[in-house]
Amino acid sequence: MHSDSDNKLKEIVSRRIEFFKKKPEAAIYRPKVSSRHIRGLYTETEVREHTVKADYGEAAGGTNLAPNPIELLLAAFAACIESAFYEFALHEGLSADSVSVDVEGSLDLRGLFMVDEDVPPGFSDIKYVINIKTSEDRDKVQRLAEKVIAHCPVVDSLVRRISISGTININNQEG
Repeated sequence: MHSDSDNKLKEIVSRRIEFFKKKPEAAIYRPKVSSRHIRGLYTETEVREHTVKADYGEAAGGTNLAPNPIELLLAAFAACIESAFYEFALHEGLSADSVSVDVEGSLDLRGLFMVDEDVPPGFSDIKYVINIKTSEDRDKVQRLAEKVIAHCPVVDSLVRRISISGTININNQEG
C-alpha cells in the first residue's frame, strides 16, 4: 500500500512525462547555485533555500565540518540513483522495501596538487553498488535499475563530454 506522498509522487511523474512529451521546451531545467568561501577550506553553497556545506578533513588542511567537494559529487551520484529508482519504481507499479547505494571513487591526488601534468585531477573510476530490497520480479527490478542508471543526470554528466564555460572576474584593489 502506497502512502499519500507516494501516490502524489506517482501522479507528478506521470503528469510530467505527458507534459514533456507535448511541450519539450518546457523540460529545460537550469539549476543554479551560488557558493562562497567562508574560511580555510570551508565553503557554503546556496541551493534554492538550502545551504550545502563543504570542507576537507583535518589531514588535508580542513576543519572536517562537512564532506569535501569530491565526496559531495559521489553523494549526488548515489542520491540521484536512489531517488530516480524510487520514483520510477512507483511510476511502473513496482515496490521496494528499501533502496541504498554505495559509491566509491578513485583519484590520484598528484593531479589536484599539480605534481604531474599527465595525471588528471578527477576520478579515474567510480564504482557503485545498488542495494534493493523487494519482493518484485528480479528481472523487472534489474531492468528498471539499469534504465535508471542510464538516465540519471548525475551519471550522464560524468560520462558524457559536456560543455563547461565561465568567466573569471578579478577585482584588483591596489593599496
